[in-house]
Amino acid sequence: MEYVDMAVAYLRDGFANINNPKGLLIALAAVIFMGGWKQWLPLSLVCLVIHIAIERLAPVLSGGGGDVTLPPLMEEAFWTQALVLFLGYAIIIGIFYFLKSLIFRKAAH
Repeated sequence: MEYVDMAVAYLRDGFANINNPKGLLIALAAVIFMGGWKQWLPLSLVCLVIHIAIERLAPVLSGGGGDVTLPPLMEEAFWTQALVLFLGYAIIIGIFYFLKSLIFRKAAH
């Protein structure tokens, strides 16, 4: 039961992390290009990579004079956060695509 509680906590944290304008816009763009359920998990992974890239490039793009740095790939906290973000994107993209398929299926009839 402990593993189930931990999994639910990861899902809840992932959903909370993606539920901001940056995460929602990335997920919405992925759903627009998504052609079927086979692309669901690969697109979630692509969204994760885009999210991490935006976080790393934000100081440079804002004009704050920041440096481009690599993510801390050797730290467990980074991979835990990446898993949480991946689960969040999987949830949001799944919900958005389900709604998209309902709306456009009704419009086709």
